Amino acid sequence: MFKSKQFIIGIIISVVALGWALSKEDLGKVGQGILSANLWALIPALLLYFIGVWVRAVRWRILLSPIAPKVTLNKTFEVVVIGYMANDVLPARIGELVRAYVLQMREGVKKTATVATILVERIFDGLIMIGFAAAVVFFLTFFVPGGLSTGSGHRLGTILSERRGLMGIAAIAFLVILVAFVAIATSKTLVKRLVAFGLRFLPGKLHTRVESLADSFIQGLGSLRSVSGLLSVFGLSIIAWLFEASMYFVLGNWGFNLQVDGQPLPFYVYVLVTSFVNLSTLAPQAPGFIGVFEVVAQVVLNGAFGVALGAATSYVLVLHAALLIPVSILGFVYLARESLSWRDLTDLEKSRASASAQAHELEGPLTDIELVHDGKIEEGDEGVPAASAPRHPIDGPNQPQPIADQQKVSQREKVK
Repeated sequence: MFKSKQFIIGIIISVVALGWALSKEDLGKVGQGILSANLWALIPALLLYFIGVWVRAVRWRILLSPIAPKVTLNKTFEVVVIGYMANDVLPARIGELVRAYVLQMREGVKKTATVATILVERIFDGLIMIGFAAAVVFFLTFFVPGGLSTGSGHRLGTILSERRGLMGIAAIAFLVILVAFVAIATSKTLVKRLVAFGLRFLPGKLHTRVESLADSFIQGLGSLRSVSGLLSVFGLSIIAWLFEASMYFVLGNWGFNLQVDGQPLPFYVYVLVTSFVNLSTLAPQAPGFIGVFEVVAQVVLNGAFGVALGAATSYVLVLHAALLIPVSILGFVYLARESLSWRDLTDLEKSRASASAQAHELEGPLTDIELVHDGKIEEGDEGVPAASAPRHPIDGPNQPQPIADQQKVSQREKVK
């Protein structure tokens, strides 16, 4: 896995980004800023974060209900945490594939069905993050025009301020599109018609890729065929991200007392930071999004709102550690409880890297969905360990036999 193009590209990007982020301020001052912070604020901050993770588990449980009605909420939470851990320690956001792998091993849920629900999750998360950013820009444009720092050293604030009208129009347009998406997604027929219409304009390979992703998306919408189901997932997505933004807020205001002109940073600043750093995870980078996370958060805090660079850097380093370390430790605990090992995950990553290389694609969540959809990451693949043979069998006496076994039985009957 450490030889894959995606991993090498990600490491290079992260190393360059982290070096750039740390080179702009004296590291002694950064360390002093961390030591002088009120780190007791990590307790309520982490509580808010894990509540957000629990809300995400509730959301995923709703999406899984048509295909895995017996999977408990506790199990869903454990699998989500394992996926977070995998994203933090393995390349190219393999956490989504790990979730499908664990759920298949322990609950017998097909990978194709699981990754379809995860695709819907990712789309909702992306929409919410863009929606948060659009809402904050709209708010700053029309209600707090002086809320941005501009001039030398504040490039992002200058850009947003100079293009205030355009940003406001774009924000309104996106919010309208978001509402339209929520309305359209409840109609499977309408979604299929829109997809078919859009596919007409795509050439060759791109047409095939988008069609595969669209099929997975439509399959994943299986639990959202009612307005109430869609609004539940949509609402839970907003709540989950607000809890994460609240974690940023608590640690920033209570832990590091981040200020501009003697005033604490308002909540919407942390909402914008949350949006930007999570959208930046789409770019190739090292496991745990190290480096890019720090740069993007610095750009928003210092470049748009004028937070002192040293204070912003100290805060971002502790924030990122708080996002990575506790959930990774808990993920390893849950992994051990599932009788899975580190080698199981690395073997899965090797299988995924091999399949991606054969498909001439970089590894990543969208590629994973395509590979699983096309049967290229499936039971029996080289490098995949006991995913195809659960260590704790779930099949009972009334479960259907595998096709190969049915054929053997049939042959024996003919001999008789």
